[in-house]
Amino acid sequence: MNKFRLSMLLAGLSALTLATPANAEPYLAVRTGQQCAACHVNPTGGGKRTEYGTLYGNTTLAAGRLGDLLKRAGNPGAADESSETPWDGRITGYFAIGADLRTSLQATNVANTDDQSAFHSDRTTVYFDLRIIPNRLSLYVDERVAPGNAFNREAYLLLWSEQRTAYLKAGRFFLPYGLRLEDDSAFIRRFSGINFNSSDDGLEGGLMRGPWSAHLAVSNGAAGGAETNSGKQLSLLTDLVFSAWRVGASANTNNGDTADRHMGNLFAGLRTGIIAWLGEIDYFVDDATDTGRRKSYAGLLEANTEVARGHNFRLTYEYYEPNLEVEEDQRTRYSMVWEYTPFQALQVRGGYRHNEGIPQNDLQNARELFLQMHVFL
Repeated sequence: MNKFRLSMLLAGLSALTLATPANAEPYLAVRTGQQCAACHVNPTGGGKRTEYGTLYGNTTLAAGRLGDLLKRAGNPGAADESSETPWDGRITGYFAIGADLRTSLQATNVANTDDQSAFHSDRTTVYFDLRIIPNRLSLYVDERVAPGNAFNREAYLLLWSEQRTAYLKAGRFFLPYGLRLEDDSAFIRRFSGINFNSSDDGLEGGLMRGPWSAHLAVSNGAAGGAETNSGKQLSLLTDLVFSAWRVGASANTNNGDTADRHMGNLFAGLRTGIIAWLGEIDYFVDDATDTGRRKSYAGLLEANTEVARGHNFRLTYEYYEPNLEVEEDQRTRYSMVWEYTPFQALQVRGGYRHNEGIPQNDLQNARELFLQMHVFL
């Protein structure tokens, strides 16, 4: 069974990487044929959007403009926004801001326990981009302000070459590794340990030449905590991006006091008509002084369908094998999500997730329903 599931994931990923062209959320990059740096200040994606990314979210991504929708609905007093300049985040030529707010209602069903439902403040973040020398040198800050205490996710100085084909970053940042999914609970993000809760301090450099890019980071390996050893974490990501498809790979190694971890992955994207496909498979090797070596892997296949302007329907299959030496311990997760962006700066998202794990663990077999509101600037 394990070998069959691994073969299926590899076959699906191979189909994405070898398919003939047919012409952060990573699926939007696949849908538009753009690199992450086109829509995000961070060259490897995530965090504040660039002017292009903000305008895309407020125009092309949305079903319409609020004032125009109200006018068409028969409200003659509604403002006509068709001739207005959409918000792009700039306050001045030297300073830009942005923000994301996500709040949700989640219901969870776990066998042998009472059903639970609750409202959650998932994440509220604000972004500041101080352009000391426009297009060349900037100071960037990404701050999570809720829930709980304020937490700095990214704070770095970013220096670009004159032609913006190379950059150097110093400070705290998200590590370059795999697809930067918004969902930190996805198996490829959760079990790799590289997600929106695990930024690190260090240096990163990158080259971007046409469709090809490469990014290398050297960091403490403390995942936002205090460094306690002289070992460092190395992260490398490289990819090729074309209008209808992309393929990439990344590797990460982290040496610690009691354990070393080595990871690698392949990821890809493909656009076929109105469907944007994503795939990634990760392989992990953990060397611990007390338990020896453990090998594991995780995979994801995802299809995003642009049903109509402003509407995206997503189906996702995930698989996780926590230990290749242990039989019948695998986990799977199936997700069905609908996203609707009715007008600029607002998206609503509803979905269902079905988990399957070992029968003795009720939590690994939970069923989840959720409804989320996302406000973005």
